[in-house]
Amino acid sequence: MPVSSGFRGSVAALAATAAVTLVVPLATVAPAADAASAKRPDLTVVQAATTATSVAEGDTLTVRHAVRNKGRAGAGASTTRFYLSTDVARSLADREQSRTNPRTSVLDVLLTGTRAVPAVGAGRTSTLTTTKVTVPVGTPAGRYDVLVCADDGGAVSESDEAHNCAPAAKPVTVQAAPGSADLRLESFADTYPWPEDEDDAVSWMSIFCSSSYPVQPMTLPAAVASVRKGLADKAGADALDELDRSGLADTAVEAQQLAAAATLDESPGLAMAALLRAHELRPADAGNLVNAAALATSIGMPNEAIAFLDAAAVRSFPRPALGISQQAIAMVVRGQALLMTGRNADAARMFTAAKAREPMLSEADAGLANVKACGGDKAAAARYVRASRQRSQVPDPTPPTGPEDRPDPEIDLSQGVSSQLRQLPIATTPAQGVAMDDVYKDLQQELGQEVVAHVDEESALQQHLRDTDDARTDAEKDRRDSILRLVYQTHEDPDLRSAWSHIEDEVDGLTEQREGFFGGGTGEAPYTYGTLADDAWDTCDGSTDPNCWIKTMNATCRPKLTSAHQEWRLRLQDLRSSLTSYFATWSKRTSGYASNLLDEEANRLALLTIEEQETNYYAIVVQSARAWTHLENLYEKECVTPLDTEALDTPGATGAESNGACPAPLKAMSFVLAAGPTSLKVNCEQVQQELSAEVLPLVSAFVEVTYDFRAGTVTVVAGSKGGGKVGDVVEAGFKSGIYLTMDAKNGGLNDVGWRVGPSATVGHGPVEVGVYNDEMDLSFISAPPAR
Repeated sequence: MPVSSGFRGSVAALAATAAVTLVVPLATVAPAADAASAKRPDLTVVQAATTATSVAEGDTLTVRHAVRNKGRAGAGASTTRFYLSTDVARSLADREQSRTNPRTSVLDVLLTGTRAVPAVGAGRTSTLTTTKVTVPVGTPAGRYDVLVCADDGGAVSESDEAHNCAPAAKPVTVQAAPGSADLRLESFADTYPWPEDEDDAVSWMSIFCSSSYPVQPMTLPAAVASVRKGLADKAGADALDELDRSGLADTAVEAQQLAAAATLDESPGLAMAALLRAHELRPADAGNLVNAAALATSIGMPNEAIAFLDAAAVRSFPRPALGISQQAIAMVVRGQALLMTGRNADAARMFTAAKAREPMLSEADAGLANVKACGGDKAAAARYVRASRQRSQVPDPTPPTGPEDRPDPEIDLSQGVSSQLRQLPIATTPAQGVAMDDVYKDLQQELGQEVVAHVDEESALQQHLRDTDDARTDAEKDRRDSILRLVYQTHEDPDLRSAWSHIEDEVDGLTEQREGFFGGGTGEAPYTYGTLADDAWDTCDGSTDPNCWIKTMNATCRPKLTSAHQEWRLRLQDLRSSLTSYFATWSKRTSGYASNLLDEEANRLALLTIEEQETNYYAIVVQSARAWTHLENLYEKECVTPLDTEALDTPGATGAESNGACPAPLKAMSFVLAAGPTSLKVNCEQVQQELSAEVLPLVSAFVEVTYDFRAGTVTVVAGSKGGGKVGDVVEAGFKSGIYLTMDAKNGGLNDVGWRVGPSATVGHGPVEVGVYNDEMDLSFISAPPAR
């Protein structure tokens, strides 16, 4: 958990896992001996021993000892306390440098139980006594020395306060209690996603390295007074007294419950006031002071936190939650306070000791990450950040060397089901695009209504969950919320990210193609329609035909748009296919997460996300379709529907070589001359000759040459055709083939492309009448026809 000066760090602290900032080594000033101190008593421990060499956590151990007064004055009554130490020399050194009274070493485990020692005269030794002490539950198994400390309450003013402790003659081995493994948390994992790397966390930690609080040693009363003053300054002078009178904290348990509730409600001031009240009602409980220290670090009071922890060191700890050592938690909090006051080396020692004593406290790794970040070792800091992401009971005091494997968060994705994206019909020709423009427009409106309905249902579900959350445990709410977060972040999967990037490129390609033909965007780049329009104006410059421009545009734009439409249709099909594939993968993963939500409303909320995204993805296809067909509809006259040029022509505008427009009934009528495999058709506009040979029943290969003497062009079509006659009168067929159109005068190539479509004629003898023709030319070239 990263270091934070904000309040949220205190939530974990009061939940008995320790906050996450850091600070505070003990100052190293020993009082000098003087003449007055030489006449004081001086207590030491002699004949320290245990009656057993092995004990289980939670069991009692019998310790013998006597207290000798080496001083020149009598000593009043005092109290002996007992500790477990893994390093006697370090413990004694810590106590010699400690400025607390009694002197302490945070590395020691305080045993439950004390021995009252009566007054001891100068040069005398107390009676040898035995004391039963209890090894706290949660004490890590291992080998310890029993440290016996005289006057551990600091009641006697001595000439030398630095040697009140002595180890028992033989060490003891602490064993895990039978069945305790069943009560301990072996590993921990939640469903919130891990960051992809640790660089951001390390950079964030480094920001606070240059700022620290000045060191200010405090006694417990001074620390309590400082905190109370800070609370009064912010909440009012009577706020603490009002809490005392409120009835919400009349007992220590009620005060602790109020502190926990205030922490979860993000009210650090009330939480701290409640903890001080709990300490006031139960001053011997070290747990209240440790929690207050953790909260103090999170609100920027590290010196007060250290004073609380010093006082907690000589008090009894309650039974630990989940078997996690409360003294190890105190080490982590002390390390945080030390780091906040700039004593990084001492902080590192605290974190390392806490990690060795209680591997479950991954907060120790987070603290070491802070130490490394402030020391400039970002690589090591990143490794500690990774290590802090999981809890494990397996002791590992060595620095992490590589990525941590995340524990299984128990998410079952096997029940995921792929959903399908709605399929949109795509216009195959510009004429269909014009006809379907209103269809796409209506779909857009319907999709907007779907979005509104989804938002309303989502709001209702979220409100229902909030209204019923009081009936759920914190664990249930946390798991639900973390799974919903996975649902909302499914798209962050690397494969899906890559697929979505491809979809964005396809959408951009459609936009670029549309703007490349019809214009748009910044308007600076040339576009096909604009170029054709300019060319048409140039062509008609000086013409006496008032319809020259529209006729020229219609003749040049239609083949261009037909070709561009086919490209657009293929692009849109590719986009639809990509979105369909993406949605199938995304919805399967998302529904897999949703299947882990037992709450009916939460499950529906997750599944609603799938419906919402289906609407969004389908809307992308519809929007891309409408953006194109709307422009085809807008420019239908110029680029889509062939003009009836005869209707536009005026008597004065007919060509010099023409006797006027050819009536439509005559254009549809041909005189046919058949001679074996060839036929010749003639009407008032053109002469057409066709050579065909049957290659399969009802399928023929053909070559067709047409001379249009009004347009002055020659067109050659070669391909295949199929069809047959109904009786001897009606013939229906379908042609498909390559066409070339050339200028009959200069032989230049006007156009080349693919001609495809059905036709039907009614004929008898040498006369045929065309009753239906839907042949369409798909141009292969982008240059405008020759004029």
